[in-house]
Amino acid sequence: MLDHRILTFLTVCDELNFTRAAQKLHISQPAVSQHIQYIEEYYQVQAFRFQGKRIFLTEAGILLRDSLTSLYNNEMYLKEQLMSITDLKYRVHFGATLTVGEFMIAEPLSHFLAAHPDSDLSVTVANTELLLQKLDAGEIDFAILEGNYPRHLYRHVPYVNERFIPICGERHVFKKTPRSLLDLTSERLLVRESGSGTRRILEDALAEYDLGIENFRHITTIGNMNTIIDMVQNSCGITFLYETAVKEDLKSGAIRRIPLPGWDIRHEISIVWKKDHLFEEALLGLIQELFHV
Repeated sequence: MLDHRILTFLTVCDELNFTRAAQKLHISQPAVSQHIQYIEEYYQVQAFRFQGKRIFLTEAGILLRDSLTSLYNNEMYLKEQLMSITDLKYRVHFGATLTVGEFMIAEPLSHFLAAHPDSDLSVTVANTELLLQKLDAGEIDFAILEGNYPRHLYRHVPYVNERFIPICGERHVFKKTPRSLLDLTSERLLVRESGSGTRRILEDALAEYDLGIENFRHITTIGNMNTIIDMVQNSCGITFLYETAVKEDLKSGAIRRIPLPGWDIRHEISIVWKKDHLFEEALLGLIQELFHV
């Protein structure tokens, strides 16, 4: 069982303010100061430096925060695993990026719940950037990410390898017949928000052609993939996304793929978890049962 003063330290790291930390923990500010003093004396470091009324983590404080966060997250996971053994049901908390959450996980989750009807499932659907923050904070056990991420900080297994394609509506009229990627820049580009995995993949793919999103004449940013697809169907613009997301629309003809010579972009969608997870074997077993990877 971790010392309660560790939670105080981690809360101050989050808030970078003793008063807000005290309010969040429902303890007095002097108590917060005493807890921080104890942690610094125990580990023999200065975790914070003060500049006027502002608080900053020192280099040692950052290392201590990251290490204690891992310990705290592992203890929370241990408690959940022990509870699962006691009441014989799974407790699963994970995240998925929007395309994955909307188009790729309903079937495996349905099969899992059919096999384990007493299980508790919690799925957070958000962009890659936010899911990594939640993963680091221990709010989710793993994340299914379509975007790029710092692989040296995490462990992962491949989930699927998806084709990333340019699309337009059935009746879309091009301003210029697209014979190359550059020809598409005269079109309106419908694109996800910054921090989205889909947007990052597009940015990386365009960069290989010495292009960027800013090279498109008109850009419309939308935070919902279904809205983007609906707008493409209504000939409001073009977009780039995973083929899986519009599989049925391509079959029906409501959307068509834009033929671009030389364009063959595929991207791995990964299941990602923290590198320092003490219960990695149990977590990987759960992931394998859920998604058959």
